[in-house]
Amino acid sequence: MSKNLLRLKLLGSPSVFLNQEEVFFPFAKINALLYYLHINGAVNREEIAGILWENKDNQTAKKNLRNTIYQANKLLGGEWIVAPNRTVLSLNPECAIESDAELFTDRPAEHLSLYQGDFLQGFYLKDSEAFDYWVSKMRTRYEQLYIQACYQQLETEKDHLDLEEAERNLRRLISIDEFDEKNYHLLMKLYQDNDRPGKVIETYYKLVNILDKELGISPTEPIQQLYHEVLAKDRSERKTKQFLRNTDHFFGRVDEIKRLESYFSKVIETQEAGALVLVGGTGIGKRTVTRQVLANQTKYFQIVMAECFKEEMKAELQPWRGLLDGLGDLVIQHQILSISQWQVILESYFPILTGGTSSLQLDADKLAQFVVDILQKISKIKALIVLIEDCHWMDKSSVTVLEQVMNHLTGYPVAFVLTKHLSTPSYLEHFFNHLLVRNKLGFIELQPLNFKDSAAYLQAQTGQLAISEEGLEDIYRVSQGIPFFLSEYAEQLLRGEKFHPLTPAIKAKLSLKLDYLSSQEEELVDYLTCFRAPASVSLLARLLGLPMEEVVEITEEFGQKQLLMEEEQGEELVVRFSQELLRIYAYERLSLAKKRILHHQIAQGMEDQLGDSLHHAQLLNEIAYHYKMSKQPIKSLEYELHYLEATLQFHHELFPIYSREFGFIEKTDDSNQSAVLDQFERIRREIEGLERKHQNHKDFQLLVLRFLYLEGRYAIRTGNYQQGMDNIQQVIISAKELQQMDFLLEGYRQMIYYCIQTENIPEMRYYTELALDASVQANNHEAIAINLRLKGLYHLMIGDEEQSLHHLYQSIDCFSLTASLRSKYSIQIAAALDYLAEIEQIRGNFTTALTHQKEAIKLTENKTAEPSIFAFYIGLGMTYYQLKDYEQAERIFLKAKTALKSLSFPWKETQLEVYLALIGCEKRDYLPVLDLLRKKDSLISRYGNPRDKGLIYYLMAVIKYRLLTGSLQQAGFEVLLDQDFDTYYETAKSQLNPYRDRHQLKELENLRQGLYQALSTK
Repeated sequence: MSKNLLRLKLLGSPSVFLNQEEVFFPFAKINALLYYLHINGAVNREEIAGILWENKDNQTAKKNLRNTIYQANKLLGGEWIVAPNRTVLSLNPECAIESDAELFTDRPAEHLSLYQGDFLQGFYLKDSEAFDYWVSKMRTRYEQLYIQACYQQLETEKDHLDLEEAERNLRRLISIDEFDEKNYHLLMKLYQDNDRPGKVIETYYKLVNILDKELGISPTEPIQQLYHEVLAKDRSERKTKQFLRNTDHFFGRVDEIKRLESYFSKVIETQEAGALVLVGGTGIGKRTVTRQVLANQTKYFQIVMAECFKEEMKAELQPWRGLLDGLGDLVIQHQILSISQWQVILESYFPILTGGTSSLQLDADKLAQFVVDILQKISKIKALIVLIEDCHWMDKSSVTVLEQVMNHLTGYPVAFVLTKHLSTPSYLEHFFNHLLVRNKLGFIELQPLNFKDSAAYLQAQTGQLAISEEGLEDIYRVSQGIPFFLSEYAEQLLRGEKFHPLTPAIKAKLSLKLDYLSSQEEELVDYLTCFRAPASVSLLARLLGLPMEEVVEITEEFGQKQLLMEEEQGEELVVRFSQELLRIYAYERLSLAKKRILHHQIAQGMEDQLGDSLHHAQLLNEIAYHYKMSKQPIKSLEYELHYLEATLQFHHELFPIYSREFGFIEKTDDSNQSAVLDQFERIRREIEGLERKHQNHKDFQLLVLRFLYLEGRYAIRTGNYQQGMDNIQQVIISAKELQQMDFLLEGYRQMIYYCIQTENIPEMRYYTELALDASVQANNHEAIAINLRLKGLYHLMIGDEEQSLHHLYQSIDCFSLTASLRSKYSIQIAAALDYLAEIEQIRGNFTTALTHQKEAIKLTENKTAEPSIFAFYIGLGMTYYQLKDYEQAERIFLKAKTALKSLSFPWKETQLEVYLALIGCEKRDYLPVLDLLRKKDSLISRYGNPRDKGLIYYLMAVIKYRLLTGSLQQAGFEVLLDQDFDTYYETAKSQLNPYRDRHQLKELENLRQGLYQALSTK
């Protein structure tokens, strides 16, 4: 018993550990009994029975208590709960029992880290009010202990505090009572003492927002004083880098707040007027940031403001009406003028600003001088902020007056703050340049939030609401990190609604952007919104029927309005909407009929761009999309298949027919292979959906035929032979029925590829004869030449070398009639040369084999047929190996191995691995052999090729022979090669081709004879 230790974790989520292993009881009242006894010591039986089973009669409660004690002791494996007498229960004093609550209670200040949360946090007993009351009482006790201990530690250890621990404890105190300003003050002081001004600002604004939202009050004077002390210190020391480091996770625009605060401080310090412009797109938060900072400047500044509106641009000097209203209030408040004097001046000299009429034109100079005079008088009393929001909508006259005011207002603390959209009228730009020259203007450009900050922003807005990663990504993609949009989506989430990009408020804001467009501009927007990717300007010009120059002029105008963005894609100029939401909104405005018409026209325009080439994969994909959106499923399916074929062409064909230039070739990593399978599945479902309506239409039948061919070819190449053969057999049958000779020949060819991969010689003979006969019947010279090569390969596989040579040279001759043919079909010629080289290898003519292989590589090294050239390099390496030039062979094999990593289904991979292992053996480096043996099952099963298996077992037989004869003594092989030599010998012999692998078979026979002789000698 004394060896066991029972440990109770009671602060935070409770748990019980016996000798470091957590114990789980079948019902919660066992836990409750243990917790109660540990905290209270000895307790009366009737008392605890009444607490735990207060709704039961006395007899039942006692019975339940006895059972609970029994269960607890049984599960804990000893007498942990004992009865000193008939009326009392306690934990056994002879047992080792400890708890975090006990340690914390003894010395709270030393064990603050043990307080992980409320006492028995989340623990609940049904129908046990007395127990709940006790828990509540204990929670209050430990919470108060924690609070007092925190304050004690902060006081006693203030000169050598652990920053992280102190910060963690203060944040927990804030979470206990978020309205207790003392804790915020202590936390801010902690940050101040440790030179973390960014965290002081973050904490301060968190408190400001909580107090304002919940209580409508401001922080106390000491807190405000501390905040301003931090800002002053930051200004004097200019610790910009440290400040930035500490504001990474503060999505309340800390850097912008810092610059605004610094600007206002400079105006106060220098007693000099200046201007600061906050620039940002729609919904970026210009107003929020400005108002938040200004709310904390009222101690030092008076504020007047005006808002400009697009609709009022033609109402001359409208912004000054708002500003004069605010200035008038201050003039009267400070008794500079009486209200009647103020009104008389305005009505007499500036009637247009008071809504009156006058035949006299407004004197802008006089107005500017009057404003300067008023600003000087007001700012002498207290510094002044003049806020003009959306100044890009200011009329020219208003800007002129503002410029004159700024020119003459020197030596007075007046801070002009303007907010502006990204676009700027020329006259306003001129005003800004004028101030920049005089060093009286600064800019703050607000950027959208990044993904991390957007997620934090949403979480802050939605509280504990769980948002999936996919949901966050969708919201970020659409909102592009714009705070206004994020706030709208947060409200949507809080209402429990399904995510929809266009809320009423977002629609209203976006509609203003697309007002007052000309018919040509409207048409361009309609076309552009149908594109899911940036649109080519040249294609837009063709669709609009306009000269390129006119379209560029429109796009430049849109660019100035921040509606569109220009980009370069290669040599092509493309445009897209500046905001994804703007594209979504513009698209939603279109009627269904117009959407169909526009998508159809775009698809046709892209087809014209495509011309006769069907190998620009991304363009094919876009055409398929637009035909789908125009409700032309057959055309869409056609281009989906074009796209699929274009992206799979090289990676899933051993020897492509001829070199093709692709605009896009997809990578072949695992995720891409999954995407390919998904694409096949999606197209299959589309075909099933179209079948009932279109099954008798020949166009549809041909598309189905093509899909079966592509899927079958892919399946065969990836080792899924059953599905591949089923598909290709259907292709052959359908091609005959539909009289599609090209597909018939392709079907035969895929069956031949299957036979090559599986070493199915009888089937290969059948299909090579069928394919060659069909090629001759169709008078298809390309197919004849290809099938002559495949016929040559068949004869090589059965050991008829002369017939093989005859057919291979015939194939090369067919492809070499002219220089252009030889260039076009260079890969096919190289493939035939590779087989010729193999024949010379078999015959022992390695120099001739090298000549053929080098010529094959030379023919293909500048082509985009990577898998083919890798196969040729592997063959070249094998020849050097036979010549015992292991260094050269290894160099070539390693080069090929590096290149093969980019392919998911590399041809000749097993041969490459085996020969690298054999070279390792020659160099007495057996790690490659061990690696290969560990993954042999994967290599064998990948394609189900008998020769691959035979070659691996050939290697195993060689290594087993060396182990048995003592020429190899290397740890690790005994486990991997635990069968006898004959097992490996027989397997290799049965799987290797008796003609193509005669060298390996001969070596195996020699090893077997040598082994028998060695054993008989012993």
